[in-house]
Amino acid sequence: MDKKKVNVGNKKFTAVDLITVVIFAALVRVLWIVFKSVGVIFPFNHSFMHFFNTFCLAGCITVVKKRYAAFYYTVGWCAINFFLQGEHWSYWALVLLLPFLPELYMKARAKAFENPDDVYHSFKDLLVFCLIYTVIYFCFVWWSLLYIFLIPINWGLSAIAFAGALVLAFPGTYLGYKLGTKVNSLIN
Repeated sequence: MDKKKVNVGNKKFTAVDLITVVIFAALVRVLWIVFKSVGVIFPFNHSFMHFFNTFCLAGCITVVKKRYAAFYYTVGWCAINFFLQGEHWSYWALVLLLPFLPELYMKARAKAFENPDDVYHSFKDLLVFCLIYTVIYFCFVWWSLLYIFLIPINWGLSAIAFAGALVLAFPGTYLGYKLGTKVNSLIN
């Protein structure tokens, strides 16, 4: 069988891929501490969390270049949150579903490239992927705050925080993409 014609969806994750995913998942958890500390002086700190998340997500996807890397990344940071922070299981159980819609987007876009792996090095497609991920993640978090944890949230402030998350997803994705391409050039 000619290895150059193997579909990107059939590629298996290597140990290096999984370690890379874990490194980025741990990095977003470390950056989470920064996002929480900013909350003392800045009321929209949750928007910064999406900046850090898109930074690590874009870097992870650009380095690993395999379908479902975002799922394993999400499992990684959710597991860290669950075991270290004691987060409620219903929160991370919902969040584990969030990478599937962006993955469907990447699967559809991969058909437009001669080499399907190239979709993971297209900044435009990576930006759309991260924006979809951010929108779904923001909605899950707000839903869990309102209906699971029963924390009353002002809708006007929610709209501002959502707009901030979307705006900050752009530089987060860009910086993660740049980091991922540099790491790829060092590896290859």
